[in-house]
Amino acid sequence: MSFSAQTKTELCAIPVSRECCAVAEAYGLLLFAHTFSHTEISVVTANEALAKRVPPLLTRAFSASVQSQEKGAGGRVTLKITEEKQLKRIFAKLGYDWQYHMTYHLNRNIIEEDCCRAAFLRGVFLAAGTIAGPDKKIHLELATSHHALSREVMSLLLDMNFNPKFAMRKTVSLLYWKDEAGAEDFLTLIGAQHAAMELMQAKVEKQLRNKVNRRVNCETANVIKASNAAAEQIAVIHQALNKGGWEIFPDAMHETIRLRLDHPEMSLTELAAQSQPPLSKPGMSHRLKRIVALAKAAVQEEHT
Repeated sequence: MSFSAQTKTELCAIPVSRECCAVAEAYGLLLFAHTFSHTEISVVTANEALAKRVPPLLTRAFSASVQSQEKGAGGRVTLKITEEKQLKRIFAKLGYDWQYHMTYHLNRNIIEEDCCRAAFLRGVFLAAGTIAGPDKKIHLELATSHHALSREVMSLLLDMNFNPKFAMRKTVSLLYWKDEAGAEDFLTLIGAQHAAMELMQAKVEKQLRNKVNRRVNCETANVIKASNAAAEQIAVIHQALNKGGWEIFPDAMHETIRLRLDHPEMSLTELAAQSQPPLSKPGMSHRLKRIVALAKAAVQEEHT
């Protein structure tokens, strides 16, 4: 089951309680459904939970009953209402005039309360929403072929302090979010708290994984840098010893030179701790720089 299907199944488990919210949810569902006209209402879905939710939702909202359920390819179910009496009742409840051709616009009088707005948007998502899973880049969208309706729903969302983006995909209008916070807030509003939590958890895990990777990369880079520096120090010291022997270095530096030659894998901190008496890391760094400078000078003098 896709993440979209899981989310819709979660939403379908929300009880249909208050009549006003049932009307609002059914309104969102019908506006974005397959067909919503004077002659027919049809909802097409491959989600079993949604197919089971639609009949009691329409009954609670409009005292209407689904007259036919047809199963098609891919497990898709089409639920229809074609009886004129029931269609008139639904249109009247939603504030549409039966005498005129159906226009897809948003009647905000149906969704004045906050709970009804949330229910309405739940119905919209159930009919026309998709969301990418936590393992993918965030992308939640609401799609419809009715451009004016899409703009009106966007205006509603903006009034509710949501900030969806708008785009056209051929003949389809899209409202979408590609930011985690926007998608999580929308899912939480419509009642999909579990889905929102999965997105939040995935975001935290991704941030933690990126933090660990950055730290590992940084530590690896530091190890490589230290290893290269140690190899350079050892190489120039060997060249100097081969040319002039230990006499070119002051006696006080001999212990540090032996430590560096005997422990090429050690970091400056580890070398400093091995010194007698122990040195600080900056002290060891300064001493090795002096040794390298003397070694390079001796090698250069030998060449000249």
